[in-house]
Amino acid sequence: MSSAHLHKPTKMVNGLSVYYSGEIAVIVMDCGENRLNIQFCEALLSLLDDVEKNETCKGLITTGTGKFYGNGLDLDWMSQQSEAVLAQFFHTFMSCLRRILFYPLPTLAALNGHCYAGSGLLAFAHDFRTMRNDRGWLSFNEVFINRRFSETNYKMLRTKLGGGINFTDAVLLGRRYTATEAFNSGMLHAMPSQGLLIPESIRVLKSYYGKSGYPRESLANLKADIYKDVGESFDVEMQRMLDMKSKL
Repeated sequence: MSSAHLHKPTKMVNGLSVYYSGEIAVIVMDCGENRLNIQFCEALLSLLDDVEKNETCKGLITTGTGKFYGNGLDLDWMSQQSEAVLAQFFHTFMSCLRRILFYPLPTLAALNGHCYAGSGLLAFAHDFRTMRNDRGWLSFNEVFINRRFSETNYKMLRTKLGGGINFTDAVLLGRRYTATEAFNSGMLHAMPSQGLLIPESIRVLKSYYGKSGYPRESLANLKADIYKDVGESFDVEMQRMLDMKSKL
């Protein structure tokens, strides 16, 4: 059993919960395959707000339970929604990605299992990634399901993966990475066993910020500088979603 099950959550929203391991917040996503829909994204945003309000917190980890960190967009749910709801959903999903990308704390996605498509975007919005070494695929499988990324997401992934072989293999060709392959490609910071996933993820975070933690304003300013072009693209795309919703 993962250590994520051994702590009492301080808050629970729609299958997502947050607990604290000392000065590290751990958001646990426990919604089956953790497919992305508007309820999931709104719950995640709510917990992100709560963690940021905790002035003693020095780092954030997100993780799942069971077989999946996340299985991408909730296509079954999406097929039943109006265009207005879908516009709101994509605005909310992009808000999650942007929020994590510019979060004023170091962030780490601890991949407990499969991580596909849109959930991969969520993972790569984080500063760090770890993945259990014995199970799961990391894959942007859009090419196999006839879907495309938005311009903003292409920009974010290019920033995170670079423009070389990783970008071609992962984004264009939908390569399925094991933990070992992802680690050797520079996508992960560690690949512990299942039982050590959270403890090792905490160790990775602490190895960077030491005793005092990162000054939040300084970290946020540097993220704003480094990801400036991506942030501007997010803003344009999110406004387009709101404009589309208002016209429907």
